[in-house]
Amino acid sequence: MNRLEKRTHNDNRAGNACPAGLRAIMLGAILCIATLAPVHAGSNAGDRNLSALHSLRIIPKNVVLNGADASQQFVVMGVFVNGFIRDLTAHSRLSLSNPALAGISDSGRIEVNMDGQLVLRANVGDLSTTAEVQIRDSRKHPPSSFARDIGGILTNRGCNSAECHGGVQGMGGFKLSLNGFFPETDYHWIVRGGKYDVLTDEQHEPWSPRVNLEKPEDSLILLKPTQSVPHEGGRRFKVGSIEYQTILDWIREGAPLDKTGEGARKDSRLEIYPKEVILDPTGQQQLVVTIQHADGSREDMTHRVIYESRNTAVAHINDEGVILPTGPGDTWVIVRAAGHLSSVHIQVIPQPETEGTAKSIQDGSSPAEKNLVDKHVFAKLRKLRIEPSGLCTDEEFLRRVCLDVTGTLPPPGRTREFLKDPDPAKRDKLIEILLESPQYVDFWTYRFSDLFRVYFGTQTNMEFLHMYQEWVRHCIAQNKPYDQIARERVAAQGYGGPILHYYHHAAMRPAEQLMLEQIKLFQGLRLECAQCHDHPTEPWSQDQFWGLAAFFGKMTQLRGKPPDNHKTLLLDLPVGLVGLEDRKPMKHPRTQDDVEPTFMDGSHVPGDDRRDLRMKLAQWITSPENPYFAKAAANRFWAYFFGRGIINPIDDLRPSNPPTHPGLLEALARDFRDNGYDLKHFIRTIVQSHTYQLSVEPTGTNRNDTVNYSRFHPRPLEAPVLLDAISRVTGVNEKFQMYAGGLGHKGPTPPGTRAVDTIPDLCPSHFLDVYGRSNRQTLPEYYDETTIQQALHILAGSTYNDKISEAGGRLAHLLAGPATDRGIMEELYLATLCRYPTEREHDELEQLIREGTSRKTNMEALTWALVSSREFAYNH
Repeated sequence: MNRLEKRTHNDNRAGNACPAGLRAIMLGAILCIATLAPVHAGSNAGDRNLSALHSLRIIPKNVVLNGADASQQFVVMGVFVNGFIRDLTAHSRLSLSNPALAGISDSGRIEVNMDGQLVLRANVGDLSTTAEVQIRDSRKHPPSSFARDIGGILTNRGCNSAECHGGVQGMGGFKLSLNGFFPETDYHWIVRGGKYDVLTDEQHEPWSPRVNLEKPEDSLILLKPTQSVPHEGGRRFKVGSIEYQTILDWIREGAPLDKTGEGARKDSRLEIYPKEVILDPTGQQQLVVTIQHADGSREDMTHRVIYESRNTAVAHINDEGVILPTGPGDTWVIVRAAGHLSSVHIQVIPQPETEGTAKSIQDGSSPAEKNLVDKHVFAKLRKLRIEPSGLCTDEEFLRRVCLDVTGTLPPPGRTREFLKDPDPAKRDKLIEILLESPQYVDFWTYRFSDLFRVYFGTQTNMEFLHMYQEWVRHCIAQNKPYDQIARERVAAQGYGGPILHYYHHAAMRPAEQLMLEQIKLFQGLRLECAQCHDHPTEPWSQDQFWGLAAFFGKMTQLRGKPPDNHKTLLLDLPVGLVGLEDRKPMKHPRTQDDVEPTFMDGSHVPGDDRRDLRMKLAQWITSPENPYFAKAAANRFWAYFFGRGIINPIDDLRPSNPPTHPGLLEALARDFRDNGYDLKHFIRTIVQSHTYQLSVEPTGTNRNDTVNYSRFHPRPLEAPVLLDAISRVTGVNEKFQMYAGGLGHKGPTPPGTRAVDTIPDLCPSHFLDVYGRSNRQTLPEYYDETTIQQALHILAGSTYNDKISEAGGRLAHLLAGPATDRGIMEELYLATLCRYPTEREHDELEQLIREGTSRKTNMEALTWALVSSREFAYNH
């Protein structure tokens, strides 16, 4: 290793080891600018001075309270002149226009006394606001409801939590559904009795029910939680308490499954105000939790739900729903009611905003909103008092968008043209050129081949594999709507095309495995834990799992005869055919009953319409009424451009894993759906946004922000993209050898084959394995981690070293031509980093070249330093 290479190596190690910056080392000075640094969370706060209060509002504004036990929590919100909004309930003077009708607590909770109408007034200083309250049937107790009343008590007292009877195995032979999500099942175990066994539905002694209709006070559901008889879970409520009396009244009414007659209601939706909370270290926030029933009526649940802070180091929440900050950062509060689960995003900002920050946000010096992405992202940044970074330079945008849309670096000539172009619309025009390029088709064929697991290791039929790959390519080239792609993949029948993923080692995979992958891919849901039992932490039941798996239960293989015995038809057969062995009826593993194809919402396919079951599932998955399909797609594709999903992990859309930007995800999903699931439209929306085009350079307030998209965060290039980039820079194509498994075929791929065009197990590559190419055995997951093998490959691997000096490569042509040293430096910079070297870099490089051994050695060292730098290996 000569002096220049040694200095380059030492500085490169320092640059990689120091995530705080990217400092210039070209030919021994690899750029390590601060923009490539990993970052963490933080923000700043708003004005706490009440003299800056602009207006008040009270939530909710109009309320109807029904029944003897009705109550309502109110919260008074103050809007300050700087736009900051905070809870001022504790600073308010609350009064009722008619105190005889109801009482009001200092915390803002009304409890009814008698029927009538009144006005609640809140005063803070000279400002006031009001809410109207109507009270009805204050002497009437509504009939009991098992799902709402009994389920609510069991949830609120933790009886159906994962740690108690709501766990996988229940407790003491008594099983309840987690969080009361399945009241009919709970009713069975409470009223009929029996001992629960997770592996079988066979009933065990004792059969004694947990209710006693003859002597309601002797019911186990009352004796156990009051500890009138020994109870391992301890006392949950007292004899004579509201909970006790509610359950006792229900049993006295005959323990019905649900109330009937006038006023029958079914809980439909849990609503929380606010859905997003931003606090400074001295603030607090009262939540208001409401259930909106199917008949349109509303009921306050603020004091009848369970609250759980996911990170008490950031925020704590008490039983009354008051959030108190404990430290700066992000977390969520999970809210559980019987049959309902929701969440609130909490951000605690560490210090008051500075004058400069407020001015930069308010005077418009921050980037303007360009589309729906910016509308939602920048609105949240304003609430957080985070100043976004400025827009990236043309050099940064060109490199960033070319890599993200086409997986390629632009040639130096195209970079020069773009940088010289004075057209203010040149970025949008470039996006259109890239979306219509063949490189776009190649790159997104690679992305979808990873996503749809196009690989050879499970088959010996090359024709079959080729048909699958070409189906993917055709989908991208034709810009086929994504919902149509999903339906074709889920419901594929016949021979070739997308049916390959249904096989493993030339045999059809089990129905439950097939279902799991499709639901994870197109719904973003992980149902694995519900295969053997109800999901231990989420509202997915074992019955739902097998109801979905049953859609794949009629899949049948029809094998060809010699010489076409390698060809297999895949069919959905509602009944067996003569000479064909149809799949046996799918059995529920616990009940051993035949499983009916059932959608997640509990609806069934009619018995006389069982043909083409997977198409019916595919239509349900992609239907506008399905709450997951569009969101899962928008979240997954968003992550390609920002390195993380709005919900993260990207295929984990469970209720207790909420999005960082709920409004943004809703808007993206709706826009994607309304525009016919046009992938190019979605990509255009992302890359045209100023959010995507922000600089990596931090501001004073966003340096530690990782989840609010206030600046662009560098992402390591995927393994095939990195290999193609090195090949493009050096001008030396990678030579892949293709192995065809059991066919014994081996040979080189066609000249110019890109790494993104290869299929993992057909075209082995040590470089791609070292840098984490997906093997397509499962849905892809990418990790940003540096390994010793990667470092060794940079130092001694052929990809980083042999290509640079190979005859016929870029450097050999430059050295053989008339270019000056300065001209060669510029060409190499443009080819790798899509920018010209700075004057400082020019001066340092020229000095190093003068001190070097030979022109060729010096330029090889410069090329090596560039391609092994973080600025090259990351998209920024």
